[in-house]
Amino acid sequence: MEPITTAAVVLLARQLAEKGLEKVFETTGEEVSKNAINWLKGLFKKDENTATELIELQQKPESPARLNAVKAVIERDLEDNPDSETYLKEIYQKVFNSTTNFTNSKNINTGTLNSGGGSIHLGDSYGNK
Repeated sequence: MEPITTAAVVLLARQLAEKGLEKVFETTGEEVSKNAINWLKGLFKKDENTATELIELQQKPESPARLNAVKAVIERDLEDNPDSETYLKEIYQKVFNSTTNFTNSKNINTGTLNSGGGSIHLGDSYGNK
């Protein structure tokens, strides 16, 4: 498996642990295709065992064993269905590799700060004169 595919599997499994199957795509800036969403949902709804693996991961998201079980479900499907990698890459690009644009916001730093040994103040100076 390619390194990017391995990274995508890990990120997806962690996202599933935190948000669950229904909310994994909520924060994406770009819309993920229905085919990719249906692929992922189908993985964990096709039988009772895979559904149980995901439920157990959500109950204990810090569990390495449960995370590995969910990763294994995804990896097995990638082995059995080469087309699945297309969906995984799409999810990776649109959910995990997206950049967020901030509009109508202030006090947001998107770069590196170097105080040169002094202090840095971001934001409004409420109460300070």
